[in-house]
Amino acid sequence: MKVKLFILLCFLFVLGNQAVVAQERTVEPEVGEPAVLRLVYTFTQQAVKDRESVYITDTMALEVGMNGSVYYDWNKNRRDSLAAVRFTEPVNHKITVSVDENALQSRLEAQKQVYDVLDAGRGQSYRIYKKRDKEEIITIDNGPLEGFDTKTYFQLTENIPPQAWKMSGDTSTVLNYLCQKASATFRGRTYVAWFTLDIPINDGPWKFYGLPGLILKVQDLENKFCFLAIGLQKAGGESITMPTDRKRVSCNLKELSDFKKNERRYISVGFVENGGVTYYRTKNPVTYFSLERGD
Repeated sequence: MKVKLFILLCFLFVLGNQAVVAQERTVEPEVGEPAVLRLVYTFTQQAVKDRESVYITDTMALEVGMNGSVYYDWNKNRRDSLAAVRFTEPVNHKITVSVDENALQSRLEAQKQVYDVLDAGRGQSYRIYKKRDKEEIITIDNGPLEGFDTKTYFQLTENIPPQAWKMSGDTSTVLNYLCQKASATFRGRTYVAWFTLDIPINDGPWKFYGLPGLILKVQDLENKFCFLAIGLQKAGGESITMPTDRKRVSCNLKELSDFKKNERRYISVGFVENGGVTYYRTKNPVTYFSLERGD
């Protein structure tokens, strides 16, 4: 019963999305190579709240193998575990959902204590797999419900060659590594990257790669997005594998982008009421920019 209630709340974020015939586009899991290096990055993005700029920072990880890598939210597992514990608390034996915005506003004005906020904009739900030797990038992210209570992953497979980097003689230091400057335009934005020849691996955060050394910092010229390495360590040799806990459904870039925009459009604010929790669905006050502009 508790699992069904949790799935019902997850359904709030995908309400209104078009149905997907998942059975016809199922993707089989893959087994990858061992990771030899792990980097931790901060990913800072500009957003807009109440017509003012705000900056949101997530902690991301890049695990690199000889031919590929995976890039993901370092704190996602912890957030998922906390959410799972929360939905087993006694107070959650009774959960109701409301779209009455006036009722939500009256509770906020009365300064009632907020018990929980379900916000798809918190953190990064995607995992990005690079196959550098094949110039292939695979993005796995939350997908639509199959039926009413079965969650799926979207899988986007793209053939993306290395960005057309232009080298510069400028240098800087990141994590005590001497770095060189390069710039490239990708998916509608121009970026400046700093890479180090001391680590001759042609990889980097997100979908960036193709330089003669590991990319430790990337920032777009409009200062809306910044990836900055803050830690580096030898990986334990665990295999870079794709998730197998849900069915994976193939999609294109537009399908994934539209789904994410809709997912972030609303939040649900929960209050403890009458021995249970009532969640009020409302418009998200934060507006996000897209990394992949014009696609």
